[in-house]
Amino acid sequence: MALVAFDLDGTLLRGETVCEAIARGIGHLPRMQELERLQSDDVEGMTAAREEMAEWYSLFTFDELCRPLASIPVAPRANEGFALLHEHGFRIAVVSMTWEFAAAWFAKRLGADYSVGTGLSSDGSIAHLWPRDKATWLVRLAGKLGLGMADVSAVGDSRGDILMLLSVGHRYWVGQTVPPELAGSVRHDPAGDILVLAERIVEGVGHADTLAR
Repeated sequence: MALVAFDLDGTLLRGETVCEAIARGIGHLPRMQELERLQSDDVEGMTAAREEMAEWYSLFTFDELCRPLASIPVAPRANEGFALLHEHGFRIAVVSMTWEFAAAWFAKRLGADYSVGTGLSSDGSIAHLWPRDKATWLVRLAGKLGLGMADVSAVGDSRGDILMLLSVGHRYWVGQTVPPELAGSVRHDPAGDILVLAERIVEGVGHADTLAR
């Protein structure tokens, strides 16, 4: 058994982000597009943005908030890629800084085994997930499964994914430009075809030269 973690926005999803789709569905898209300009390491700004979104969401159920998610295009051949990984004994996790209820919705849709995101309680309280937490959560999950991090793969596309990728043995990047922190240690697949990535992950796990290619 091995484990592969996928980021959500920009990695498994294309076009709108989760938060943009939800905002479009409830009438807050222009403001959400402003908030999307925040950087993932801007903790103060991101905290305030999440608190603002939580106020919007308080008028709706999670089921209502998830309805617009069906319109977001997924990455090419995501279902086929997940099926191939499962066929070869991989467990799959969706690891995202976006809302946990949305990450769980996509995990169910695509057939992932685990998911994590920023938690939102019915009373509006928020359990924040930051870039460093993505790596921490993945290490804990691998430990629960009895896996070393050499048996874990991760796929990402933005700076919020760097620490998660640095924590694993097999790294895949679908963003257009590889960040300096990952230069020479990541497999770059900017097309982001999930079946192609799955084939490379299946082939690469267990081969020490994966990170050099």
